[in-house]
Amino acid sequence: MIYLLVKSLHICSVIFWIGGMLLQCILLMSGCSLPGPSMPVEISSLKMLHRWQRAITGPAMILTWLSGLFIATQGGWFGSHWLSLKLALVLVLSAMHGSLTGLLRRRINSTSRQTSTLFSFALPGLFIVTAAIVLLVITKPF
Repeated sequence: MIYLLVKSLHICSVIFWIGGMLLQCILLMSGCSLPGPSMPVEISSLKMLHRWQRAITGPAMILTWLSGLFIATQGGWFGSHWLSLKLALVLVLSAMHGSLTGLLRRRINSTSRQTSTLFSFALPGLFIVTAAIVLLVITKPF
């Protein structure tokens, strides 16, 4: 029973984490191409997004890691190649989360809308990495 509860918690925390990252990508991309100084409305939206990140998205990432490690331990999957690849991809997602959060802080504290060219790959990368993780979890191919 505890395994199923932790698995449910893991799924919910993944949804909140990835949803928050999608929201960050979309809102950060929405102001990148606009010329001129930041508008007060945009700054207030970014500040609200930052509060959401600190209250929901960040803790959801931590909860995802903790519950996922518990599930892997209970399932006896450590040493499986699919799990090793999944953990590597989750590390990539965690790094993307950190990069997006850093960009969000810089956008709040600066009037510049300049972003890295790597940022343009954040949204498609998020979709691809998330889909690869789901594929690995469902199929456990190796």
